[in-house]
Amino acid sequence: MADPNPYLTAPIPGMSLTVEPGSVPWEQPPQFVTIDEVAQMYSERMNNPEAIDDLMRLLEGNIPIASIVNGMITMSIMKGYHTVDTGFLVTPVIAEIIKTLAELNDVPYHMTAEDVDKEKKVSPSVIRELIKEAKSAIQKNPEAKIERRGLMARGEE
Repeated sequence: MADPNPYLTAPIPGMSLTVEPGSVPWEQPPQFVTIDEVAQMYSERMNNPEAIDDLMRLLEGNIPIASIVNGMITMSIMKGYHTVDTGFLVTPVIAEIIKTLAELNDVPYHMTAEDVDKEKKVSPSVIRELIKEAKSAIQKNPEAKIERRGLMARGEE
């Protein structure tokens, strides 16, 4: 039988108040304390070929590096590997490791969600140029019929 949905088995707010204190991983002392230990842990985990393949698939799916790093850090904090502050301090190191792996594997990447949004937007100068071209085409041949296309286009009137 398959495992249940992980979202249904995740801890809920206030759960730490209903269980024995110290019985969940984030209430235990962290396994890795210094920034060097935490960075070493992440670099060792990302050295695995399967992990590299998974990271490259995420990057190919336009998932920003910042989102990947934040997810990794959040899960590690929940599992009790390190604290929030050491995770925050090691964030740039993890991002650089992923960036380097992407460059070595010739995989395009985006650092933040804003970079993804910028790539999807069309420059206003390109839009202005297209409008100018359309106006000049209409002025050259004003009697040309405009082809109606699309779902809501009606037939000839």
